[in-house]
Amino acid sequence: MITKTYSSERTAGLSSQAAVEAIGNRYALILIGARRMRELGRGDAPRVNKGHSPAVTALLEIEAGKVGVDYLLREQELEPQIG
Repeated sequence: MITKTYSSERTAGLSSQAAVEAIGNRYALILIGARRMRELGRGDAPRVNKGHSPAVTALLEIEAGKVGVDYLLREQELEPQIG
């Protein structure tokens, strides 16, 4: 029998259900998460704890309410937002 142990720290092993509830539907979550991942990948400063991949960081930002539905409506910036 294989048992998995999980740390109490939030990681990619968690469900994205909280992020879906924060946004309203999974389709919008994918669009917002992908846009935020691209921004993080090009060097934008994370709005939550550092140390995660861009995908996990984007989901954690959405869950924390740092990124919301209005994120889709704003114009995309081309320069990284540092700090």
